[in-house]
Amino acid sequence: MSGNALIARSRPGAWRGARPGCTGRRRLAAAGTVLAGIVVLLAGCSGTSTGTPHSAAATPHAAASASARVAGVLHLVVPPGPVQTGNVDDRADWVTPFEKRTGCQVELKNASTDADAVNDINHGIGRSYYDGVLGSPEVLGQLAAVNALQPLDTQRISGYSALSAQLRDSAGEQYGGNVYGMPYSWDTYVTGFDSGQVKPAPQDWASLFAPASAARHAGKITVPDSPVTLALAALYLKSARPSLGITDPFELTKPQLAAAAQAVSAARPGVGTFWSQDATVIGQLGDGQDVLGAVLNHQIVEMSRAGLPAAGVPAPTAAAGSGTVVGSVLSWMMTSQAPQTACMYRWLSWSTSNYVQERVSAWTVSAPASPAACRGPAAANCTAFHMADLPTARNIVFEHLPVPDCGGARTGCTGYAQWRADWQHIAGAPAVNG
Repeated sequence: MSGNALIARSRPGAWRGARPGCTGRRRLAAAGTVLAGIVVLLAGCSGTSTGTPHSAAATPHAAASASARVAGVLHLVVPPGPVQTGNVDDRADWVTPFEKRTGCQVELKNASTDADAVNDINHGIGRSYYDGVLGSPEVLGQLAAVNALQPLDTQRISGYSALSAQLRDSAGEQYGGNVYGMPYSWDTYVTGFDSGQVKPAPQDWASLFAPASAARHAGKITVPDSPVTLALAALYLKSARPSLGITDPFELTKPQLAAAAQAVSAARPGVGTFWSQDATVIGQLGDGQDVLGAVLNHQIVEMSRAGLPAAGVPAPTAAAGSGTVVGSVLSWMMTSQAPQTACMYRWLSWSTSNYVQERVSAWTVSAPASPAACRGPAAANCTAFHMADLPTARNIVFEHLPVPDCGGARTGCTGYAQWRADWQHIAGAPAVNG
């Protein structure tokens, strides 16, 4: 769902598409409606950072040092954007330094959506060809369920312990009690709105899913073209209908999921746009064609920095309560038959370094997975995402694949197949294709 590296998001039937990245931002002009001021946004796409690419101090991990050189070609499936080789901007390249240090060569296969990534591993060239995949918790859950991934030996990942514990330990990084994912960056879903046209400002998800509120902006509402919209509706119902007993919006019983689907169906007539790319959100919400919607925080940050009247609530802060914000984590996974395991562990260690983390954050306008990377060009993003508050935040629930067995006292939950079927029934043919 959603969500980062900067994006293209899912089409009907896919949980989420590729995450945001500057390749997505450079296509913004194709939306045809983006204001001239968006050029300011594109100027921040350089990905430059502190330190130099070949400075030993900038890449402290021993696993990526010249003394640990190995030979091999690392094949990775990635969404467009969050892994840069310098081909878009020669100042944004954290692949070449890795290759020079380790002797491991990197070949990238772009997967535009989560569904494409799953298909590449399961039905394309396959898990015996690809070593790793970068994707959402839904990719992790689907691949782990069919034994397409191998659990990570986190002791072999230099820098793993420096990653945010809240991200490392989130449900989306695990499956069946094992760790399969290593967080790379993160984002959150917010209620985005045009502050010049929507007054008073929205306070929560009710502005989207309460029928009377949504009716005031009928035809000018945008939501993700993804089942994650059902989880956002569940957050609304958590407060609006406490008798449903919703706790985790990704762990819903049949009655709870039915209620969420009903809430989305009720708001469906007011939806003007189902979005799957940054270009759609920024193009539509940025110029007033849409005025309200469920979007990603980085999209609001980009529009705000471009001088557009965009705002979003709630902020991912340490607010009272729980589950009011959906966190979206982009993670690395290793395939079950990875041919280049040694190179893959060196790549994972490299990806935890401050050198890479700063650049990923700056390029994707998302938050880094490592708090120590909140400096240089990543500092502003860490402020926007309230990274300092993450260790004590109680209002963020990180997305994970819905499964029938939620564990503990939570039994009888609905699985991903039912979520996807419900979403396809609701969405039908999108009014505007992102």
